[in-house]
Amino acid sequence: MSKSLRKNESSDYPEYAVRAEVIGRFFSPPLASSTFHNFVNKGKITPMKGIRGLYLLNDSLRRLGLREVAKLPEESPAKTPEEIIRFAFNLMGPEVFEAPSWLLHVEAIDAKDLHHAESIIALHTDAESNLADDRSKQAYLQGVLDAASMMAPLRLRLTRTSFITDY
Repeated sequence: MSKSLRKNESSDYPEYAVRAEVIGRFFSPPLASSTFHNFVNKGKITPMKGIRGLYLLNDSLRRLGLREVAKLPEESPAKTPEEIIRFAFNLMGPEVFEAPSWLLHVEAIDAKDLHHAESIIALHTDAESNLADDRSKQAYLQGVLDAASMMAPLRLRLTRTSFITDY
């Protein structure tokens, strides 16, 4: 017979002090600030005693009826332009372009990454669909990747000197 935890009982998981944003990310979409503070006022989210702005993660999750965590959630690293381009081409033609390796390790794709991929698809769909064979399509992808890698240093240089104007 398994023992179920009550709202006030602790588990074997360690307790973490986290900011509001971390608890908010356990919801999809993330909790609004007003909803978060309503949960604090109702006692569903536990503030840490003595330190303002920090909350007890596992205690709060337990009180909200969510599963506790053994370790802090990690931020997924930002995707590089190459990774987004490969993802977009995979969406255009999964039988021709293999999925990027990072796609195997994510539960959900960030909305900004998906939007970026959709804009890449809009730019390259016509040209890619006019190519006759898979080898040509692969070469086209490599050309897009090469162009993106060549543009990256130029973009960096432009952003660093954009405040300088020539008269």
